[in-house]
Amino acid sequence: MSVLRVLHGAGNLRDLLPRARHPAVDAIEADIWVRGDRLVAHHDRPLGPLPFTIGRGGIHREPTDPVHLDEILEAVGDLDPHTQLVLDLRSWVADPAPDLARELLELPRRSHVTVSCEAWPIADRLRAWIPELRVSYSIRFEPQLRRYMHEANTTDTDTRPIAIRHSLLHSAEEVRAIKRHAGIIAAWTVDDVDRALELAEWGVDAIVSNDITVLNAI
Repeated sequence: MSVLRVLHGAGNLRDLLPRARHPAVDAIEADIWVRGDRLVAHHDRPLGPLPFTIGRGGIHREPTDPVHLDEILEAVGDLDPHTQLVLDLRSWVADPAPDLARELLELPRRSHVTVSCEAWPIADRLRAWIPELRVSYSIRFEPQLRRYMHEANTTDTDTRPIAIRHSLLHSAEEVRAIKRHAGIIAAWTVDDVDRALELAEWGVDAIVSNDITVLNAI
């Protein structure tokens, strides 16, 4: 099976939305937050109710006109039905699950949408509310991966797809062991061609990258 090529952050900026049409891009990703009564896309984490965000570049004023989720859904929905959308559902103070569920339930189709959740209870709620929706657990750190594997090995659960920081994957054998429980593994954020090819060879199902050159090489 071919690897799904996901362009990281392309849904966070209006100027990048057209890149969903690029032949090397199978899916675009957006970071989704609840701000007021809207679901909006931007990468950095909001500082609670304050109009600021924090990320690798420090503290910034929150975008005054962020991309709204309905814009992203419309942009991708107008494309080829094989074009996918990955929503990285982020949480800080407000619980985004009910708002996202309402938005998605209004769509005429949801087969092109995958939701990745950094808060695993939110993932479980979305799976319960919309059983046909593809929902994955986001794994950012080694303790999370150990917890995931422990729970998978000690409880009788269905497969639970994961979106994992690529540096946590060390061998094809490890990928195979995780896939027995996950079913599907997406690795992020991979900006080196050789590493992307290695992960693809190991059996990773989706590669998330900032670089179209990397996606084109897979």
